[in-house]
Amino acid sequence: MLASVIFLIDLRLPLDYNVGVAYIVVILLGLGVDSLRYPVVAAGASTILVLADTAARGATPPPPSAFINQPLVVLLFWLSAALMVRLKRIEAHSASQVTRLEELRHALDEAAIVATTDVRGRITEVNEKFCRISKFSREELIGQDHRLINSGLHPKPFMKELWQTIGRGQIWHGEIRNKAKDGSLYWVDTTIVPFLDTKGHPYQYIAIRSDITERKAGEERLRNQEALARVGQLAAMVAHEVKNPLAGIKAALQILMGRRPAGDPDAAVMHEIIERADALNDLISDLLQFSKPKPPQMRLLDLRSVLSEAQALLRRDPIGAGVDCTVEGAPLAIQADQGMLRAAFSNLFINAAQAMGGHGTLQVQIHPDAGRARVTVADTGPGIPTEIRDRIFEPFFTTKSRGGGLGLAIAKRSVELHGGTLTVACPPEGGTVASIDLPTQPGPME
Repeated sequence: MLASVIFLIDLRLPLDYNVGVAYIVVILLGLGVDSLRYPVVAAGASTILVLADTAARGATPPPPSAFINQPLVVLLFWLSAALMVRLKRIEAHSASQVTRLEELRHALDEAAIVATTDVRGRITEVNEKFCRISKFSREELIGQDHRLINSGLHPKPFMKELWQTIGRGQIWHGEIRNKAKDGSLYWVDTTIVPFLDTKGHPYQYIAIRSDITERKAGEERLRNQEALARVGQLAAMVAHEVKNPLAGIKAALQILMGRRPAGDPDAAVMHEIIERADALNDLISDLLQFSKPKPPQMRLLDLRSVLSEAQALLRRDPIGAGVDCTVEGAPLAIQADQGMLRAAFSNLFINAAQAMGGHGTLQVQIHPDAGRARVTVADTGPGIPTEIRDRIFEPFFTTKSRGGGLGLAIAKRSVELHGGTLTVACPPEGGTVASIDLPTQPGPME
């Protein structure tokens, strides 16, 4: 339509008016058309219309300028068409590249946990996989730094080395344990890539992570199995060579003590020997229990009652005399071995009392949640040093003068035999929180 209007106007005006140059507008309309053929067709049609205009004038002689202007106009048509084709090819290539980048980003988002931060460590973008594993929403994460998901496991030198590496513009790779919004822990294999400006200074970081929680759990199980095999061999030897003679020594000392007169100073020494023998016997019993755990004898129990029994055991222990221990939460039915679970909780309570030096507050709470029960045991002690937090469940590892380092390992094993989990965390405000997650069982309780 526009070409026809231009042709009619051009036909009514002298040739030296060069109205035909307006055909370039028709060619430029190709910016809104997807076809690469349009500019060529428009240039060809414009050329034909200009020539038709000249032919339609009949015998009227064209002015001399027409012999220069018309070829120039036609040349402009084809230059415009060539430019349009070039622009459209660049546009198509750019669109293809954008599509490819979007596809690569989609693939990366599906395969990895991705977060972008500024140079101060503030999160500027996260993908959906990050939100799912951390259990935080995108709105809760944007603008925060990664301390929001810090599990407290890694010591300050570890994090300092990380920041120094990426601050130099170098790629950092390692394994990090993080904490989700609900308190659960997860491990990620992490690669942090700095983006550098023209001066070689980082202006942005992108962290690409993969979930390795199951792998780390498998590694821990393998270590525990290896330790269990060694413990089993040791326990069998100790039980045979030490336990029976120890019982005989204790019995003999008790007979001798019964023969000593009142006020005999040697009686205190004998009493101390018996206490040491009892402690050694307890350690041997722990060895046997850890190396050859008995299957739990399940029956329907009230979880709160089991916790109250463990609370009473703590109060009878000298280390728990000065500890203010409270148990909060409604009665809750579980299928459990009463003795095994009571011993596990008692172990946790005594361990917390030892950490507080026998003085402080121990708060035990029951949190029911959709067929599960979480018991939190929070103390007001100094917390667990970061350098040993990943070792607290290792057999024979202890920082206490009392015990052989099997208490937490046995407690964890007992909880797992009940289909539950036991984790320990140190919140920023201080202290230690042990979380025991157990399946619940609806029904009448004994």
